Amino acid sequence: GDIHWPLSAEDLRAAMNDIERAGEIAPRQPAVKLLLAKLQLAIESDREKACQSLDEAIGLAADDEQVMVEAVRLKMGINDEVEDGLTDLSKAIEVAPKNAELRRMRGEFYLRREQAQQALADFDAAIQLNAQDAESLSGRGMALLALKRYQDARDAFALVVERKPDDPEPLFYLAQASSMAGDPQQAIADANRVLAIYPDLPFGLLCRAHALAQAGDIEQALADANRALELQPDSYGIHLWATIVFKAGRLRSTIKQLRQQVEAHPDNAVAWLQLGLLYSGQRVMGKAVDAYTAAIALGQHRDFAYHLRGDVYLNVGLRKEALADYEESLKLNRDDSGVLNNLAWVLATAPEDELRNGARALELATRACELTNYQQAHILSTLAAAYAENGDFQTARSWSQKCVAIAAEPVIEQARKELASYEQNKPWREDEIPPRNEPKAD
Repeated sequence: GDIHWPLSAEDLRAAMNDIERAGEIAPRQPAVKLLLAKLQLAIESDREKACQSLDEAIGLAADDEQVMVEAVRLKMGINDEVEDGLTDLSKAIEVAPKNAELRRMRGEFYLRREQAQQALADFDAAIQLNAQDAESLSGRGMALLALKRYQDARDAFALVVERKPDDPEPLFYLAQASSMAGDPQQAIADANRVLAIYPDLPFGLLCRAHALAQAGDIEQALADANRALELQPDSYGIHLWATIVFKAGRLRSTIKQLRQQVEAHPDNAVAWLQLGLLYSGQRVMGKAVDAYTAAIALGQHRDFAYHLRGDVYLNVGLRKEALADYEESLKLNRDDSGVLNNLAWVLATAPEDELRNGARALELATRACELTNYQQAHILSTLAAAYAENGDFQTARSWSQKCVAIAAEPVIEQARKELASYEQNKPWREDEIPPRNEPKAD
């Protein structure tokens, strides 16, 4: 049987006592273990005990497809990053090979682990079993994006849009795939479809702004970027806005406008951040630091402000100050790949012995690579530097070679110099060569 809600706390406790007794009488019944796990979650909110019961259910359910599928689904729902998640999912697929949901779940698991090719195979299998499953189609599109098969990704997301025409998310990914495929006009059309449903959706406006900038329509791109920042300021939006300002050749006039704006409204943190970015672009680093410091003092968007001020310090060789700012930024946002990368780079390559920390550099660089699917050359470079700082030159050479294989100018020349150093079993030291920051929005 199953649990029928709602039940009182007294009823739940009585049911748990009954199930525990049933488990003692028939210890090899997977359905009993499954019900016990449900009650452990409902009564005690004890995920550890529930997972233990689910492990027992999964181990016993070799001939019970219904229990196997439900137990694995429940366990992945408790924590979809469990270490044995792949083992459980694969075992369940053996028991229920025609269950499309299990194939999709394993595809999603692979995708989170940056194993895009394996994910694609499972999403394809799920779609063969259930061609109408929009979630599997969407997962297939994400795997294809990770594999840089942009036109195929666009085709996958187009099918999702057919099935979910009022959902802006697949339309957004459709536009992103079009942009990555080098078709800005199609990306603009896709973004227009998003904005027709939700006119003030920030990521829709930013997507269209990026595509418009690609297509050369700077005026409209700037209008979209400004509107997105009014609605929801974020790191990508401000970087994209600054890139468009530079392309428009409006640096001086925009700085003047922003100066007037912060003089009239000094509590506008976003304006200070915008001003700092433009000063950074002009290489007026002192004024950039002042602008970011003003934003930090206001207490808004502090993770981003610390990040940007750290970038300025790093660019002028003030590594100790950069480290301090990156640490503050990381306290506020632990999943910023740019901060993770730059902090790891300094910890691995600083010429000052007291600033280096190879173990932490490796930890941070690995996390940055995970967040970017091991697809960013400059972050692979940092990972290689971290391994070299720890004395593992064989692994450093391996990652450095992968960096060189995918790098474009200007990263590739620097990456080749780093690889040459590792081939001589020498760690890289950032000395005369200017420190590098994460690439800004194109």
